[in-house]
Amino acid sequence: MIQPNSSSAARDPGAPTPRRTPLRRILDESPQSRRRLSRAIVALSSAALVALAAIGVLLAWHIRRRARLVRERLGPPRIVRWPDLSDRSPDSSS
Repeated sequence: MIQPNSSSAARDPGAPTPRRTPLRRILDESPQSRRRLSRAIVALSSAALVALAAIGVLLAWHIRRRARLVRERLGPPRIVRWPDLSDRSPDSSS
């Protein structure tokens, strides 16, 4: 007799059974390790977040430093004189 709540009843009898991952085997064998695993995942995620933040800070510092070095190598700005357009009459367009 097949129980309606069992996981095998939901599967197709002809379908291959999915392979259990090593992590799933560990969690099935010792349920108390779930808390340790969740703490490890949180620690790893926070370490990755800190690393990404550090890379972002270093990238911003590098871009600002590079811009300062480029500005120091440039000469002084040139004086640009715009043509005087006030003496032209609107009807003399060519």
